Amino acid sequence: AKALMKNVITDLKPQDFLNVLLFESGAAVLSPTGSLPASEANKEKALSFIQTRPGGGGTNIVPALAQAMALPRTQGVSRIVTVVTDGYVDVEPRVFQLIRDNLGAANLFAFGIGTSVNRHLIEGMARAGLGETFVVLNSGEAAKQAAKFRQYIANPVLTDIKVAYEGFSASEVEPQALPALFALRRLTILGKYRGSPTGAIVVRGKTAKGPYEQRL
Repeated sequence: AKALMKNVITDLKPQDFLNVLLFESGAAVLSPTGSLPASEANKEKALSFIQTRPGGGGTNIVPALAQAMALPRTQGVSRIVTVVTDGYVDVEPRVFQLIRDNLGAANLFAFGIGTSVNRHLIEGMARAGLGETFVVLNSGEAAKQAAKFRQYIANPVLTDIKVAYEGFSASEVEPQALPALFALRRLTILGKYRGSPTGAIVVRGKTAKGPYEQRL
């Protein structure tokens, strides 16, 4: 986990932000007041925070994940939450629901670490977060998986996505909230309509160049 986070944090750009929450039976946060600019000094501070902590205790993931989601948000950026865990827990449904409930507020990605990863948890978190599964079986694979992750999240093309339905009635639409659209991650919306399929589906969001709208 430490090798993986070193690779991820070291590659952050100056315009990025970072924060670290370490959890076991309890939790410790690098910056409780919100994310820090990814300056060289703050990256070193984060790496020192990680390196000095022993990996012990339980895997109390539900309150830790809720605490991470509730941390003050940096305005104007796409929030990405990465969870790194071996996943020895029995609270998978609560974790999955917590992720689904926060889809519109954060993009969540899960790294399974170690030789005995709880793949049900890691793959379920990826599905709930509409993301991809990353598994690191040993420290030698950390750089490869970190590079794969960086490539995956490098190009958020649309954020703050809202979908409206004009001229017809839509129901049972899933997911109810949408994370950011990345170049390597499509977003699929599924639902039902009543009556004739007339009117338009309107997609709105934000791009690097400003507001975006498309009528389908």
